[in-house]
Amino acid sequence: MGGVMTTAVQKAPRVTLDKAVEFAAELYGLRVTASALPSERDQNFLLRTAAGEHFVLKIANAEENFDFLNLQNELIRFLAARKLDLEFPRIVPARNGDDIASITTADAKHFVRLLTWLDGVCFAEIKHPGRKLLASLGRALAQMDAALDGFSHQAAHRSFLWDLRNTAARELAGLLPDDRRRLVEQFFSEWEKVEWGKLRFSIIHNDANDYNILVNEPEHRVKAIIDYGDVVHSATICNLAVALAYVMLDKPDGSASVSLAAGGTPAYPTDPIGAAAQVVTAYHETYPLTEAEVDALYTLAVTRLCFSVCIAARQTRDVPDNEYLNISNAPAWSLLERLQRIPFDWPTRVFRYACGMPVVKKQSQILRPRRTPAELLAARQKHLGPSLSVSYESPLHIVSGSRQNLFDAGGQRYLDCVNNVAHVGHSHPQVVRAGTEQMAILNTNTRYLHEHLIEYSERLYAMLPDPLRVVYLVNSGSEANELALRLARAHTNRTETIVIDCAYHGNTTAMIDLSPYKVDGPGGHGCPAWVHKVPLPDVYRGKYRGDDAGTEYARAVSSAAKLAETNGGVAAFFCESAVSCGGQIILPSGYLRAAFAAVRAAGGVCVADEVQTGFGRAGTHFWMFETQDVVPDIVTLGKPIGNGHPLGAVITTPEIAASFANGMEYFNTFGGNPVSCAIGLAVLDVVRDEELQQNALEVGAYLKRELGSLQARHRLVGDVRGLGLFLGIELVRDRDTLEPAGREATQIVERMKERGILLSTDGPFHNVIKIKPPLVFSMKDADFLVSNLDSVLRELSTS
Repeated sequence: MGGVMTTAVQKAPRVTLDKAVEFAAELYGLRVTASALPSERDQNFLLRTAAGEHFVLKIANAEENFDFLNLQNELIRFLAARKLDLEFPRIVPARNGDDIASITTADAKHFVRLLTWLDGVCFAEIKHPGRKLLASLGRALAQMDAALDGFSHQAAHRSFLWDLRNTAARELAGLLPDDRRRLVEQFFSEWEKVEWGKLRFSIIHNDANDYNILVNEPEHRVKAIIDYGDVVHSATICNLAVALAYVMLDKPDGSASVSLAAGGTPAYPTDPIGAAAQVVTAYHETYPLTEAEVDALYTLAVTRLCFSVCIAARQTRDVPDNEYLNISNAPAWSLLERLQRIPFDWPTRVFRYACGMPVVKKQSQILRPRRTPAELLAARQKHLGPSLSVSYESPLHIVSGSRQNLFDAGGQRYLDCVNNVAHVGHSHPQVVRAGTEQMAILNTNTRYLHEHLIEYSERLYAMLPDPLRVVYLVNSGSEANELALRLARAHTNRTETIVIDCAYHGNTTAMIDLSPYKVDGPGGHGCPAWVHKVPLPDVYRGKYRGDDAGTEYARAVSSAAKLAETNGGVAAFFCESAVSCGGQIILPSGYLRAAFAAVRAAGGVCVADEVQTGFGRAGTHFWMFETQDVVPDIVTLGKPIGNGHPLGAVITTPEIAASFANGMEYFNTFGGNPVSCAIGLAVLDVVRDEELQQNALEVGAYLKRELGSLQARHRLVGDVRGLGLFLGIELVRDRDTLEPAGREATQIVERMKERGILLSTDGPFHNVIKIKPPLVFSMKDADFLVSNLDSVLRELSTS
């Protein structure tokens, strides 16, 4: 097979520019100027007419047969008729009406075709392709592959060197120097393990390299995939694998990811596997991959790189003056050397995560349950505290998670719409790796110096406004809020505290006292005397609902601060930047500005509880308090900060920190340990590199609009509210009286679970369905959620 490839290159056309102009006039009646375009086997020219029309004249290799060129034409027409989100060239017939003409040169006879030119920037010229463009590429490839599943042509069933099934390329490895031959042989040995019989087959484009992908740069969108000369019938997944090989070229090494400086947020993945994963995610959402395809994907992508360097070695020897043959050779070697340093199973784990599959293959077998759900529930009730609740009437036995999905012991997948702890996705490989690698080296307390502690603290405070520059690391949001109360009391020498009604700030003794959501409920004792409760600023159900609602509700904070003067004055005002347990309440405009001003005027400090709302969930801002145009005195963090790892933080001002340094040491055994800091750093990297704040903005806005359409169709939906991926649906039986529909909310949650969608309720009447999913939640997930919620609401209305 290698010999055939060599003769094909040697029999490439040798047409001059002048001759190309002559052929255009003779065959197509066009008066043009011509310039050469790069090609391997054929010869291509860009033609321009005086009227500004552009065409591509394609002169085929002397060995190319008519049927294969006809295949390319039919494939282009087939795809163009499918109405994909892609553009395709138009095939221009010759003056005699033939789609494929012919010319005779001094060397041989060549077939000729003329196509219209497509404008666009080559993907290779995009310096830093971001999430939007990488996702666009994934969707484009998926749409093409899905369409071609219905296309057939006998000429595609050919033996072709660039078909990733072909063994001939491996035979060329002997032309490489020993060190490089050994490198590619390592990858070829993995290629031999590919189980081709488990893969889907179809006709594929087979050459979506970065020079064959045209981009609409202003829209960050792939507009065309060109050059069909490598079309072949092969494993469908090979088409994506080829594209990934080129997507990974020239990406910075993930082990040296750029630190996040204040104001600096690179909008591109910082490692080649991360870039590829963005493409895989979008592909899978558009044209779902099988598990066997995902498991073969990385092997085939790296095989393409090995094919490239091996074939280039042969071609360079035989045709040393053809510059096109080596266009990606040096970057390919660089990437292969980099990938050699990565454990071979790591990219497959990343790709499985990208598709929302259990990251560890056959995880359900590894975690085979020893007890039934009923047995587990009985043991739980016997040995665990009775105040510890479980979700759903029939509790779920969850054994694994990936991305926005959870899997039970029977392998059932559930779309997780409520777990805001798994902020960047369940079992994110990068976060898991950061923790396990650091745990294998060292985990100890903060009485020793350690780089991770300093880097993580610097990264955190760099993302916050001045003067928030002092960091305390703890183990949870409850600890963070407990410490914030101590800081406030130390700074003010006061104890009185203001809190919003229905708020929840944690499970320590002091935080339970500061949580009306708990202490005003069943078994509660009410807030103690030192806690001053102010009305929940709810513009749907509360007293004030107009444009001035923020300032009106803030008057109660001012009054509470004055009342606190009778007991020595206010120490702090605690407020979630958006009230979660109170019913997914977005604070009305101006509320925190006026409330903070009143508290500070009374000598107190202002605490923003970002435990459930921070790290980009708002979409428009990284911190929810920023939507109120304020700067707190203390910010508390938890839940999403560690993506499931027990981690929390308090960030405050140097002045408040100095007041707390009164001689008594503050020490937290596990707070700020190296493993926690490594995980925290990884979470920040993922939020940045995968542009999850932007995803929260786009998907959240779309989901809120779609939920609004449900509100228009179903009277049970009284209100839809939220920002980004922090959303709430309040259910009422009567839109005038606002009678809470708590029972119906519970029924909806249960029925949605039966449909594979996990939700829960909140609010003082438990009639608010809360939506706080991992930030990798997609448009497709939003559609799935809304469609099923629509069906369940219809069922309830007729039952």
